[in-house]
Amino acid sequence: MNNTKIKICGIKDTRLIDELTKLNIDFIGINFIESSKRFINSKSAKAISQKLSSKQTKIKLVGLFQDHDKSLVNELSNDLNLDYVQLCGNESIEYIEGIEKINLYLEKSDYVILDTYSKSSSGGTGVSFNWDKYKTLFNKRVFVAGGLNPKNIGDLIKSHNPWGVDVSSGVEHEGEKSIKKIKDFIKFKEK
Repeated sequence: MNNTKIKICGIKDTRLIDELTKLNIDFIGINFIESSKRFINSKSAKAISQKLSSKQTKIKLVGLFQDHDKSLVNELSNDLNLDYVQLCGNESIEYIEGIEKINLYLEKSDYVILDTYSKSSSGGTGVSFNWDKYKTLFNKRVFVAGGLNPKNIGDLIKSHNPWGVDVSSGVEHEGEKSIKKIKDFIKFKEK
């Protein structure tokens, strides 16, 4: 059985929570980046947090932020009982030290996500990067993201065995999360 951690990012409402808690995933990401097509408001985030909490699951809840005011990050983190805060902008080490949920980046952070660079987006582009070029970084506490989907996840796991993977657009159909695609994505973990 593969030990690669799985994060499903960009959950926007509670409709999939029941299904997701039955699957072998480790993290769910909710997005507070206003410019993102996966942005959710605090009311929707609260509903997700409460439903996830009521399931008494091992799945950890991650809030995505980008250059937000530290007080807002801390307020939402505490209000929603976020397990982790994912910073997607130009936050400095001093900024990171002011975030209550965070203990240079691997020294100050629990995890790091490697994603494809885009001038127009902070992730979720559906474009992969050259895995071979960065494979020495795919160790513990590093998630690989960018362009992952049910068709290529097996190749990534087989050839590079990353500690974790983070998927968003690769498990969507017409801009919405697809439980079928999510199930297809995680099949590698059950083999």
